[in-house]
Amino acid sequence: MFNKIYIIGPVGSGKTTLAKSLSKKYNIDYYELDKVVFDDDNGNIKRTDEEITKIFNNIMKKNKWIIEDVGRKNFIDGIKEADIVYYLDLNKYQIYKRCLSRWFRQKMGKENYNYKPTLNGLFEMLGWARKNTKEKDKKLKKIIDNCKDYRILNLKEINELENINDYII
Repeated sequence: MFNKIYIIGPVGSGKTTLAKSLSKKYNIDYYELDKVVFDDDNGNIKRTDEEITKIFNNIMKKNKWIIEDVGRKNFIDGIKEADIVYYLDLNKYQIYKRCLSRWFRQKMGKENYNYKPTLNGLFEMLGWARKNTKEKDKKLKKIIDNCKDYRILNLKEINELENINDYII
């Protein structure tokens, strides 16, 4: 079993869902790095670099953690410290479908959200998804060059891992 797990993938790839599932299975706290970067309690404003660094470093000091992020540069130490890094590798159409589905669930009040689900927000999310899928090779290189161990997971493998199958862990 791994004590420090870093999950990286584009917006809508299932990072939070996988983090929650593994957190429950292994009784390890998980952290959404979006919530480190943005202060949900104060209107979802971006924190200062100093605040982000302080919060992130406090997470890194823990003996066990699961963190999930899109692979921002300022969190490279998480990749280096992780026992395993999972990269969620979905094609752009799967990502777009998940983004649209998330937006509709949030709009209908069936899913919580960190930001108000506006039409502009949907287009912004789709833009992030497009950008992240285009940067896949660069992100994978950063992972491979800096981590102890990694797995690239397709949709089937993500679903199996979420469903508590141990063959990947």
